[in-house]
Amino acid sequence: MTSSTQEFPVFVMCGRDPQKRRLLLSVDPDGEYKSKALLPFLGKRLIEWQLEELKESPFVEGLYLLGLTEEDVSFDYPVAYIPVASTAGFGEKLVQGLDYLQTQGIGPELVVISSCDAPGIRLQEINTFSQMVRDDPGKDFYLSLVPEEVAEAVFPRSGRAVARFKDCDVFPGELYALSPKAIRELKRVIEDLGMTRRKINRQAQKISLGPMLMYIGRRPRTWILILKYLLGLATLEDGERILSAAFGIKIRGLIIPEAGFGMDMDLPEDYERLKDYVRRTKLTPEEG
Repeated sequence: MTSSTQEFPVFVMCGRDPQKRRLLLSVDPDGEYKSKALLPFLGKRLIEWQLEELKESPFVEGLYLLGLTEEDVSFDYPVAYIPVASTAGFGEKLVQGLDYLQTQGIGPELVVISSCDAPGIRLQEINTFSQMVRDDPGKDFYLSLVPEEVAEAVFPRSGRAVARFKDCDVFPGELYALSPKAIRELKRVIEDLGMTRRKINRQAQKISLGPMLMYIGRRPRTWILILKYLLGLATLEDGERILSAAFGIKIRGLIIPEAGFGMDMDLPEDYERLKDYVRRTKLTPEEG
């Protein structure tokens, strides 16, 4: 069957890097937890904060965990466990996820991808993002974008990789949607850019789109637009055109003005800052 255009399967990325990152070395020095997803966080496992919001959305067809098994963790609500190696490459996991959906008779037009370590994401923004995707059909890649000024007001010096356009300064949010075509055809690109993002986060410093520009600059037809970006004259729409031309797919950026939607947990300080944020936004005074 083909899933409804109003509902999307959600791949929740639950794996880890081959080498332990600073967060786990700090929070879990004894290696008790297989994945960051399982870390304790305000009385729950870290991943539960996100799953509990996602499962309430009318736009979510199902939750598919990539990198964990039922032996690792179970829940009181339906989830599917996709058998992939915890440390497999990001693009490879997505392809295996698609293969799993195919075995279940599910042929989605789009798949939503979520990290497991963004406990600040709320149902309201999940629905807003999903509605924006549904209202603008025909794209292969929908990238949620959080305005830098919105995030910095809540998480000063957050260290995100910021794209600076004439009309906005933004960085990627923690939900995005890809078509099966984009996943299968751009697996290598996804791997390369995923690794770039991990390096950025480990360095914990704000940078420009340098690594991205180096990659897409291999396509001569993008050079004028790249120059426009470097001169500070490009708009977000120009950025969409650059990426669409470079990768041969249709790309749309969707602005989500909510700090928690763009904050994941890569560094030890993120763990504490997100604890404070979740206490303020999701817990009652009694619970906090």
